[in-house]
Amino acid sequence: MQRRYWLIVSTICLLSGLLWLTWQPSLTVIANGGHRQYIPIIVKPSIFTETFTGEPAQPQSWDPNHWDVAVHSRDVNTWYQLEEMSAEHGHDCAPAPATHTINRYEDAVYQCRNHIMTAIKASGYGLIYLTPNHLVDFSGGTATIRFDVSTLRTSLRDWIDLWISPYNDHLQLPFDMEVDLSGPPRNGVQVRMDLSGNFFDVIVYRNFQPTVIQGVAIPYERFLEPSATRRDTFELQISRTRIRFGMPAYNFYWVDTSIADLGWDQGVVQFGHHSYNPLKDCTSSCRPGTWHWDNVTISPSRPFTMIAANRRYADRANPSVTLAAPAPANAYLRFSGIGPNLQVRFNGGAWQPARLQAQDSRYFKDEHFRNFWMPIPAGVTQIEFRGDRWWGADWHVRGISVWALP
Repeated sequence: MQRRYWLIVSTICLLSGLLWLTWQPSLTVIANGGHRQYIPIIVKPSIFTETFTGEPAQPQSWDPNHWDVAVHSRDVNTWYQLEEMSAEHGHDCAPAPATHTINRYEDAVYQCRNHIMTAIKASGYGLIYLTPNHLVDFSGGTATIRFDVSTLRTSLRDWIDLWISPYNDHLQLPFDMEVDLSGPPRNGVQVRMDLSGNFFDVIVYRNFQPTVIQGVAIPYERFLEPSATRRDTFELQISRTRIRFGMPAYNFYWVDTSIADLGWDQGVVQFGHHSYNPLKDCTSSCRPGTWHWDNVTISPSRPFTMIAANRRYADRANPSVTLAAPAPANAYLRFSGIGPNLQVRFNGGAWQPARLQAQDSRYFKDEHFRNFWMPIPAGVTQIEFRGDRWWGADWHVRGISVWALP
C-alpha cells in the first residue's frame, strides 16, 4: 500500500512539472500585436552545425538570415561594385579549375555543390566576414570550433583568419593592420594565416594590446597536397587558459599552449577572408583567391538573434533601411560607416549621434570605415542615417543589422 502511495505521489509531481514546462516561454518567436517578442530565458549550450546544403544549377548568392555576411572594399570606386575577378566554379557550378566572373557584392559569397565560397579581389584592401548566430561557449571548459576549407592559396596577399571576441567587444570588421579599418577588438583571439606561408599564428588581445603566439612555421603543404576541390578540417580548441589550433586529420597543430586567463568565456565567431592587392609582388601565377568552406561546428554554443536590413548599404541617395522584423528588447544596432557626424534615427524619431564601438583610435583615419554598435529601442523597424562628407567622398554606411542576446 505504501509503495502504491509513493508511486501516485511521484506521478503527480511529474505531471505537475510537465504542465509547468508547457507554460514557460521558449526561444520561439511569439506573435504579440504584430511584433515579434523575444522572451529572455536561460539558454542551455548546444552544438551549432552548418553543412551549407544546396546544389543550385549555377552559383547562387548566399546570405541566409542566421549568418551575418559582411563584404568590405576600401577604395571609393569599389563601394558599389567590386573589382571583377574569376571566381572558382563554372557558370554551371562545375568544379575548379572552372571559373565564372563576379563583380557584385552579392556574389562575393556564393553556393555550389553543397558548400559555399568566398571570393574577392581588392587592389586596395578588402575582406569578407561570415558570422553565425551562435556564440562559442567555453564557460564550462574547452570548446571546439571546426570548419572545412580548401587549401589552395593563390597569393600570399590573400589569406583567411578566425576571430573570437566577447559579444560586447566584437567589431563587425576587425583588422590588425594600418592599411584600412580601425584595428582589432578591445578583447579577442585571432587565429591568422601567416602572410609569409601556409601556417597559422594566434594573437590574443587584452585591452587592445596584442600578445602574439607564434605558430610552428611548418606550412601545410609539407604534409598535404594543396587543393581547391578538397576541403580539409581545421580545428580550434579554446578555453579561458588554453588554445590549440591545427588540422586533426593530420595530427598537426601549429599552436598548442597555455595562456593567461582571458577573463571571458563566450565569444562571437567570425570567419574571415582578406584580399590585399593579391597581384602585387607576385609571379604571373598569382590570382585573387577563392576559398571553399563547409561543415562548420561550434560546440558548445549559445544562440542569439540577428535581424537583417533590406539593403546592404545606406547613403545620401538611399538613407533609410527597413528591418526584416521589429527590434527585440535589449537589442543593438550594428554597422560600419565612414564620414564625420554620422547620425541615426529610429521610426522617424529624433536624430541622435551614431555610437562607435570601443576601438583603438590609433587606427582612425578619415578614409577608414569604423565600427558602430549602439542600443536600439524595441519595436523599431525603420532606420535612417545621415552624415557629412569627408575629403575623399560622401558618407556611407554598410552591413546594417540588429543583434540581441536571448
